[in-house]
Amino acid sequence: MKFKDLYSKQKYFVTAVIIIIAMLATFGAWKYKSYLDNKWAGIDFDNEIGDFEEEPKVQEGGISIIEENVEEEVNELEPDIKEVTQNEPPEPKLTKDTTVIPAIKMEEPKMDTMLTPVFGTICLDFSGEELVYSKTLDLWTTHQGLDIKSEEGSQVRAAMDGTVSEITNDPQWGLTIAIDHGSGITTRYSNLSTLDMVIIGQKVKKGDVISGVGRTALWEIAEDAHLHFEVLKDGAYLDPKIYLPKKSLNR
Repeated sequence: MKFKDLYSKQKYFVTAVIIIIAMLATFGAWKYKSYLDNKWAGIDFDNEIGDFEEEPKVQEGGISIIEENVEEEVNELEPDIKEVTQNEPPEPKLTKDTTVIPAIKMEEPKMDTMLTPVFGTICLDFSGEELVYSKTLDLWTTHQGLDIKSEEGSQVRAAMDGTVSEITNDPQWGLTIAIDHGSGITTRYSNLSTLDMVIIGQKVKKGDVISGVGRTALWEIAEDAHLHFEVLKDGAYLDPKIYLPKKSLNR
């Protein structure tokens, strides 16, 4: 009986011990979990990951401290920004009353399309700065035009479209007509037979007859009948042969 009672008591004792150990283990696990939760909850994230995760502190009125600092920095830079923008030229503003004028492309006339003003042959060439002998003056001088020999009375035609800008009886070059072709280009026809075929301001077309070959130029009166033809660009004399068809003149 005693042995059986002792065994029964030991059985209850072992069961109680197991229950106590299980309770202690459960209690320990719960305490450890609480410890871990408290540990993570107490970490200083400012020191661990910087200030980027910090939630901005909000002041009264709903403005955060960070927003206030940014606003202060902008206010400090505002004078510099104003100074820069004041120095920049204002952008043009178009209004309903603004008139937009498109650019016009100006092209010079193609001078190589000039028409030979009279049929004939070259009797005295353009010399530029070089000296040539003048039979009439009996001296060496420059010759700023092209003398085209032709029968007296031969028709003289406008080399290009233009406007008659000068009609005169020059004391040296005789009866003279000048035509303005625009863009600073002028052609001049001298030693003519008449000035009655055109008037100043008249529009002429390329090939229009404006006069005839004469013998009115005193500086070249000893020469055969011819047309003294000049080409000028902005007042400077140019060699007319450059702009005349090569096959149109004989030498």
